[in-house]
Amino acid sequence: MTSGKARPQAVVRDEAVVAEVAAKPVAREAVAPEPVVEQVVTETVAAGQPDIQALAERVKARRRENSWTQADVAKKGGPSAGSISQIERCLIEEPAPDLLAKLDTALEWPSGTADSIVRGLVAAG
Repeated sequence: MTSGKARPQAVVRDEAVVAEVAAKPVAREAVAPEPVVEQVVTETVAAGQPDIQALAERVKARRRENSWTQADVAKKGGPSAGSISQIERCLIEEPAPDLLAKLDTALEWPSGTADSIVRGLVAAG
């Protein structure tokens, strides 16, 4: 068992380096460490701007809950699979009313649901 004290190590010194370092003044400022804060970035939809992110999340969630592919939604009377992909990736900034109506039909939502999501009248979750 040891006493917990470290044994002194042999130190090899270059006397010229020691003298040079000792001659330099050391400026020390008391600096408190900055607290680590987790930042949560939330986007707010400006008044009158479509909530594309909410639409994307709801379309993808609806497809997944029914195990539908994008092609399945297109075959059910929705927009093309390519358009659905663009919607889910937030690449369509202002979806046309007919596209929103097709989403309602294919995703089996009540009429006007997709439009309400885009306008922020229906919760995204």
